[in-house]
Amino acid sequence: MKRLRIAALIITIASLTAGFFFSPEKRIDESAYLNEVAPEVNFGEKKGMPPHYGPESGITAFNTYDIVPSIRGYAGPIRLLIALNSRGDITGIRILEHRETKNYVQYMLSHEYLKQFTGKNVNDPFEIDKDIDAISRATESVQALTKTVRESSRKVASQVYGLEVKGPAGGKQSGIGWILYLLLFLAAVIFYFVTRKTKVLLRSRDICLVPGIAVIGVYLATPFSILHIFNLVLLRMSSSALWYVIVISALISIAIAGRFYCGWLCPFGALAEFIGRIPSRKWEIAPETDERWRRLKYFLLCLITAVVFTTRHTEYGNYETYITLFSFHGNALTWSLVALMLIINVRVERFWCRYLCPVAAFTGLLSRKDRRYISRKDCPMANKHNPLISECIRCNKCYIGK
Repeated sequence: MKRLRIAALIITIASLTAGFFFSPEKRIDESAYLNEVAPEVNFGEKKGMPPHYGPESGITAFNTYDIVPSIRGYAGPIRLLIALNSRGDITGIRILEHRETKNYVQYMLSHEYLKQFTGKNVNDPFEIDKDIDAISRATESVQALTKTVRESSRKVASQVYGLEVKGPAGGKQSGIGWILYLLLFLAAVIFYFVTRKTKVLLRSRDICLVPGIAVIGVYLATPFSILHIFNLVLLRMSSSALWYVIVISALISIAIAGRFYCGWLCPFGALAEFIGRIPSRKWEIAPETDERWRRLKYFLLCLITAVVFTTRHTEYGNYETYITLFSFHGNALTWSLVALMLIINVRVERFWCRYLCPVAAFTGLLSRKDRRYISRKDCPMANKHNPLISECIRCNKCYIGK
């Protein structure tokens, strides 16, 4: 494990360095898209405060990031090119750049979705679920997109055209998501420490796993992902409170109890474990083969880390089955992989967690030794006696105390 940690660290540093020199952040040539948002309008150079093109023929075009750079989606700012007329009506819109996970925002990126902003006046309410369509499982991204359009267009209408506009607020944004996640995390932590003292309450872990599926997986659709870590390392922060709660709670849990998230909160891991409890004859896997296969997840993590940090494209690291499952979006191949990774648990306990999961590899690399976890026959990870702590999900079944 020490060698794996050193290798992972070297790969991370080397790929970050390579990415800095060979894949610097590229400036978007927004002028190339002016004709798309404002056909047949000839704009001059961008100038003025706020920076904008025009107004020519009563049309102004602007990059929203120049106007409201602080507004961020779940994984960073959503940059748009918007055309606005002298009456304060939006006449054209195009997304220039975003870093949201495409599985969740596929519809938001479509022309059909964006055209609902065209024709709106800056003083329209821009309220999600009223005059702007909500997108299930992409709440944070839609809120950020809508807020970016609303506030940037109002500033341009006021400062360029001198129009009287309403305040920047518009549309209600719910903060219940991060509260639910935090409450579930705190409950899991409490039960974790309680079950280290007494085995009577071991079933309490199921009380956390079931809400983990319902809340983190189905309702919030935001399981902890390796993409969170990639964005954190690349300093691509979110303005979402939920994003910070997920990342900070995960890092705290790793420091306290290694793969705690895997064993107490992960919705995909919970589904895999419940399927594995279906009475059936498990496949016999030789210890040497099992140990060799478990190393695969570390190899995959190192590989995607090198690719992501070298190219600085986090989407290249998205092969996690739970993103497809809980975003409700994928192609035939990714859905087939999801089905396989769930069904196979009938024969092999927590197959994805043991052999492929990048979060399992990441949390495993950072897990500290604890010889009080000795494993036993009903281990949900099918761990051997005295397993590597990197393979222990801290279910506390085998915990022997001091």
